[in-house]
Amino acid sequence: MKKSILTVVLSVMSLWAVAQNPKLAVVSFDALGGSFDKQQLTELLRIEISKHEKYEMIDRYEIAEVLSAAKIDNTSCFSKSCLKEAGKTLEVDYAMSGSVDLLGDALFVRLRMIDLKDNTMKKEVVREYLNIPEKVNTMISICVNELLDIPNDEMIVNSLSNRESYESAVNNPYYQTLSLAGPRMGYTFFTGEMAETIRMPRNEGGYDGYPAFFQMGYQFEKQYLNEGKWQALFEFVPMVSGLDQGLFVPSFTIMNGIRNNKNGLEFAIGPSVNMSREMNAYNINNQWIRRDDVDMVGSTILLEDFDSKKVMDSRGNVTLQTYVVIAAGYSLKSGKLNIPINAFVIPSKKSLRYGFSFGFNVRK
Repeated sequence: MKKSILTVVLSVMSLWAVAQNPKLAVVSFDALGGSFDKQQLTELLRIEISKHEKYEMIDRYEIAEVLSAAKIDNTSCFSKSCLKEAGKTLEVDYAMSGSVDLLGDALFVRLRMIDLKDNTMKKEVVREYLNIPEKVNTMISICVNELLDIPNDEMIVNSLSNRESYESAVNNPYYQTLSLAGPRMGYTFFTGEMAETIRMPRNEGGYDGYPAFFQMGYQFEKQYLNEGKWQALFEFVPMVSGLDQGLFVPSFTIMNGIRNNKNGLEFAIGPSVNMSREMNAYNINNQWIRRDDVDMVGSTILLEDFDSKKVMDSRGNVTLQTYVVIAAGYSLKSGKLNIPINAFVIPSKKSLRYGFSFGFNVRK
């Protein structure tokens, strides 16, 4: 019996509390620029306010029916006088409207609440955000909290309004991701056996050149992770080297790296494949002699009896060589122009290669 009485009392108190909440009607929501759906934004505003249970909300069906009977078009009711008339027709304590305006590269969200008892503006909230249409629901939620004097999470607020704080693909997958795809050019420097071979005359298997090749190509990128200020990506770099010395040495590099979206600082590593000419060299009397340099006239020497290895030789056959490239870079910025500068090293057992490259692109 006591439990039944307590249940009834609690039910009555709950109904009384709800009845004490002032009535609020969200009449309209306007949108300027972008591809926003006004009806969805209107309902979104109603839902966000309803979550806090501070007002008795009038649903969209009742608003449409009552205002239609009074010949008031709620889809174009934005002025203060129209909101007052609509609110009085709906017999509510407060009437609201909202708007989202895309101006330049910023979104402005405005909420207005009219007090129909005093015929005054109870409160107006205006906030400027970054142009991130897919986060408009969060923007409206922030404005509703401010309208109802509910504290906001400052980290979320800053991430949507401060360019320095907002670098995440979860928040903005299209705008702030730094892409450095574009042409590349630079130089590769050779050391060790490769440098010696390049300097050698062509009749001795060399290239009669200087051990530094100009190279040019293009960098393609594919981002697969973007979180906070950093992104992870694959880089695909086809290159041609040696054109400055009458050579054509193609290569293709695939790198997996990480890059800072703010300043372009990045690190990457990955395999590289290039074409080269090679020939067997044999250890004869503790000297490595290339096959074409061995004088076989009148000799019974069998080359198969000696240790051999592959060496770079302009007279040899074309083969594919694989290496690992380790690179680091930084991007200079001038307005929308990005100028990536990279340094790289290619370690190997016989020799070491290193170099630099730079390029440019324009952020769209």
